[in-house]
Amino acid sequence: MKKPAKVAIISGIAVAIVISALAITIHLRQSAIEGNEQRQETASEKINEAINAITKPNETNSEANESPQQRASEGK
Repeated sequence: MKKPAKVAIISGIAVAIVISALAITIHLRQSAIEGNEQRQETASEKINEAINAITKPNETNSEANESPQQRASEGK
């Protein structure tokens, strides 16, 4: 096998590993944030929460910090 082909294959595998690790990280962070939330969220809400979890890791997104009005508006 030629060297460029080997490099391309190894690069492809490395990219797949990085994407998989990122997906697992996002899933675990979102699971930690969501907890046992009962209501169904839209895909855009889930995406926004995942992006915020990655870009603002030091901020707490805990539902414990929500006001009673916020909880009522979400149907909790």
